[in-house]
Amino acid sequence: MTPAPAQRERLADAAELYFVHDLKVEAVGRELGVSRSTVSRLLAQARAEGVVEFVIHRDPDSPGVLRQGLEERYGIEAVVADVDPEASLALHRLAVGRAAATLLPALLAPDATLAVSWGSTIEAVSAQLPHRRIPGLRVVQMHGSGNVASLGKNYGTLILDRFGSAFGAEVHLFPVPTIFDAAGTRRLMWQEGSIRRTLDLRTRADVLLASVGVPISDHPSRLYESGYLTGADMTELAEQRTVGNIASVFFRTDGSTDGIDVNERSSGMPFEELRRVPVRLFVAADAGKTRAVRAALEAGLITHLVVDRSSAQELLGD
Repeated sequence: MTPAPAQRERLADAAELYFVHDLKVEAVGRELGVSRSTVSRLLAQARAEGVVEFVIHRDPDSPGVLRQGLEERYGIEAVVADVDPEASLALHRLAVGRAAATLLPALLAPDATLAVSWGSTIEAVSAQLPHRRIPGLRVVQMHGSGNVASLGKNYGTLILDRFGSAFGAEVHLFPVPTIFDAAGTRRLMWQEGSIRRTLDLRTRADVLLASVGVPISDHPSRLYESGYLTGADMTELAEQRTVGNIASVFFRTDGSTDGIDVNERSSGMPFEELRRVPVRLFVAADAGKTRAVRAALEAGLITHLVVDRSSAQELLGD
């Protein structure tokens, strides 16, 4: 007998968490709010009802093989979204966003703090989040989302509000420029009580969600193309051999951030602080970001990665 739609959805949730995201039975039970024995029954029923089926991937570029390759090479947990390499960037972002949105709730515990960056792929994640209340969850904006021209346009606010709505979470915005005009202005702003409280909350993050931005590709990241950086900034970043940024903190191929002048004016999370976050989930949907993503992986900045198949292939190439 075919299961009712609500029951089939429940079977699919259990199967996806267990088979796709490799969660243990106990973790699936915590996520769904059921016992180990119930999880086992749901998985068995999912197989019996055809909700899940097994495919042997003899193709070396199948998502399963690529996922295993990423995990073995970089010592991370990975998900590879199965999207046609010839599909548009928008479809790549949707596929990666959907996979990350499915994974994220399993990484969040009650009373945790989630730090969230912003960008096009993060926006795709936010638009596809399941509505699942997580008691006591706090969501904090990882870096400012404004400049002189756009500080009031609420791009970052839109993304953060989606996380708050999906998880029933308390949202803490970070109403400062992405890049300050002067390092001294940032130092003064950091002394403000409301900003200090946001920074303290960011420091205590349990999970972060971010992407890697790059200046040079067919689709430059939003930070580089929306007026957050001046022409002089871009010239300086090129001279200082940066390959990308994470939440408006710029880095080189060896993962170093020292001596990069723009970082003295950035509202982003310093890498020494970022590395203290236990779970660091990154998303990437553009193979043009491979060099920067690889640098972040090799620098130990990423613990969990969701990518499209083309990016996974590039990351595993020599």
